[in-house]
Amino acid sequence: MNYTITEDLAEETRIHVGDGSMNYYKNNGYCYTVACHETDDKEYVDDVILPLIKRIYGKTPKPRNWSKGTYGFRLCSKNIVEFKNQILGLPLERKENISVAESIYLDKKLMSAFLRELFDTDGSLYIWHRPNRKNQVYPRIYFSSISKNLVCGVREVLIKEGFRVSYCEIAPRKPNEQRLYRLALNGIEMVIKWANEIGFHNPKNTKKLAIMGIKNKIL
Repeated sequence: MNYTITEDLAEETRIHVGDGSMNYYKNNGYCYTVACHETDDKEYVDDVILPLIKRIYGKTPKPRNWSKGTYGFRLCSKNIVEFKNQILGLPLERKENISVAESIYLDKKLMSAFLRELFDTDGSLYIWHRPNRKNQVYPRIYFSSISKNLVCGVREVLIKEGFRVSYCEIAPRKPNEQRLYRLALNGIEMVIKWANEIGFHNPKNTKKLAIMGIKNKIL
């Protein structure tokens, strides 16, 4: 379990927080699974996540299409699962109370890497075209989670770094749904600040920056 806490690991940990899960299964043993959207995130899985896994753990899991329109991979390794659980504090099974590992939270560079992947997978860059204002757009970056600890921790970091952050709680609409906790960064100024200080890795988000016509304002 001698894995080094690096920016790569911080990014991959964020991916785990949003789209990953791990547990011990009777037939397969200790397994870590990542499942993303089969269309929107396929390029992201192939070009970003899988190379991260190779650099950090020396593993090359084969990607596949899962059920319910997801695309990802499964990595069966007792050492990796125990490292994630015992060192990084990531839980087995459900993730309601998941939070950021202290070793990442206290390091600005590692936290930036964590945040970048957090919003690239569990977040969304949304472009709202303002009515009655030709060619004017109003972008928003959203992030939602069922873990209040995670969302409040991220909110605290972003405010400290000078971001204007809105926060809300979304009550369940159906009996089997859970309460969601959401952060949002609103407006072109905040999107440019995010792009320059945190950045995007997911191709679907970088393409949206081009659509907005603000790529020339990004350092």
